[in-house]
Amino acid sequence: MEQSNLEQKEENFRKLGDILNTCESLVEKVGHLQVDLFNAPDKDLEKILDILNNDFSAAHQLITEYWHTYEDKITQLRK
Repeated sequence: MEQSNLEQKEENFRKLGDILNTCESLVEKVGHLQVDLFNAPDKDLEKILDILNNDFSAAHQLITEYWHTYEDKITQLRK
């Protein structure tokens, strides 16, 4: 049986939420490692972590913004 447009969008929304949670987890893990480096500095690793933190944070922000937009689309379909 073919899924309705609403069901497909809800499934995509759940998957997008999973991606958002994964991205948030990556930001947190990088942050924890950055804090750990205060006790055992490693300049090369710090540079990489700064880049990753910036990239993951930007991705998280982008996904969050679209997540809200997609949520609004689903809300409109439910009406």
